[in-house]
Amino acid sequence: MNITQWVAGVGACTGVASLSWNIYLKLSSGPKLCVQAWAGMVKRPAPPGDPKYLKVSIQNIGTAPTTLTNYGFYQYASEKDRSRHKPETAAVLNIYQGAVVPYRLAVGDEATIFMEHNLEFDRALQKGVVYFWISHAFAKNPIEVPIFSPPKE
Repeated sequence: MNITQWVAGVGACTGVASLSWNIYLKLSSGPKLCVQAWAGMVKRPAPPGDPKYLKVSIQNIGTAPTTLTNYGFYQYASEKDRSRHKPETAAVLNIYQGAVVPYRLAVGDEATIFMEHNLEFDRALQKGVVYFWISHAFAKNPIEVPIFSPPKE
């Protein structure tokens, strides 16, 4: 192997590595939201009536800011319906405390939402898994996460 062939081999390898790195950067750049939702939370000191709350934490762990545009709930009749994204119940969150939409979420920032449980929400939790969804400026589809709920009584 002469020097020309060796240099051509090194050039080919670095070209492929550079292309791979650029593809990786394109796919991994932009906002990336880490969303967690818990039902049955309480506040201390307790407000009158000691209500239970849904608490949602949204963190931007990506590389670009985004704007949160809407929040809501999905509940599916079956896993098959979930895979086809055909919710039995779809709702928009409209009475809550915290990050009011539209809400700009910078890189590294966190938004928190509290919603007081009502009878209908408690019934949905008893029926099965409820998913919290959030849409933001860069999302083609809403991000949905299951709501962690207390054990059924």
